[in-house]
Amino acid sequence: MIDESWLQHDSGEGDGLDPLAIEVEASASFNNTFVTVAKLDNFVRVHTKPKMVKRSNSFIRAHDLNISGHDLQMDDERTDRDTSDRANGSMVCVDRNGQLVMNALVEIGLAEASDESSRWVATSSTASVLKKRSSSKRRSKTGMGPWKNAAHGKDVLVWSSKCFRPGHGEEYPVVKARGLIFASAKEVVDLLKDSRRVGLYNKSSLGRKDKFVLTTNSMDSEAKIMSSLTKPPIVRKPLECLSLFHARQLTEGDNVELDGKGKGFVTVGRSVWENEEGEPDGSNSSTIRCEILLSVNLVRDVSTADGTRLCELTIITHVVSPAGIPLFIGKKAALTAADGFIKDVRAVFEK
Repeated sequence: MIDESWLQHDSGEGDGLDPLAIEVEASASFNNTFVTVAKLDNFVRVHTKPKMVKRSNSFIRAHDLNISGHDLQMDDERTDRDTSDRANGSMVCVDRNGQLVMNALVEIGLAEASDESSRWVATSSTASVLKKRSSSKRRSKTGMGPWKNAAHGKDVLVWSSKCFRPGHGEEYPVVKARGLIFASAKEVVDLLKDSRRVGLYNKSSLGRKDKFVLTTNSMDSEAKIMSSLTKPPIVRKPLECLSLFHARQLTEGDNVELDGKGKGFVTVGRSVWENEEGEPDGSNSSTIRCEILLSVNLVRDVSTADGTRLCELTIITHVVSPAGIPLFIGKKAALTAADGFIKDVRAVFEK
């Protein structure tokens, strides 16, 4: 049951309800407590004792998640054949399978973000930085992580790669960017989790709302379904996205290199849909539904000689270009956006 002492409600009168939100409820989704937020300004935290109520009824692409049909939990009325077909198809119901999906997304996300192989093609500016670094006989290690291609100073490193997982969206490039942020890893991941602060580092954002929020026993772990609106300069209409987001602290089992005793965190995300066809319910002529195939933020503390708070942020983005945007233009825009994202997050902590 919900411990109501953890709930914080806005008691103001006359406020309009968020049209993308629904009433506050708890559920057994993700085998934990799942709550919905009725107003953007409300922040809801609950204990993790499950209570059966309305489900989220969201679906997510799972063609590359290596999820077995035997692992999926389905409704009682579905047959074994239905279960097998769903696992081998492209869509999986988020309800009851949230933790399974999140674990699979984290595995893929960490593999991408920590991959330093030659499959990643550096932009010209990044290639120049890395070439100068490798030829330098004297290079300070202050403010640089111990892993390969670690960020240093104000440099932002950007790469692109072909998607190595066949299936939906494989023709769209994957982009990786990396840079230092003058804050702790915990401070940065807290910023990225907070939908109320998106506008601080995303100037194209028209708002992000938490439709369903999941918290576990550790406040360093969170999962939620979010809706967002952005207006990049290259598109005519605002882009609408409905996505599943998960953030947690790294552990030894993740096999990701950390800097000494510093902490590390990962966030992963992917678009979800209201039906098994992977299409939005209804039509909204004022927006364009955007699909995020993979979004990753790997945040790792970096040690410094003087104890300055510093962390490295590595991001991965794999997005389907909006209708009408040629692939080469979408790739160029993605590379520019990745570079800008690192710099804009950095600027938040430099003020």
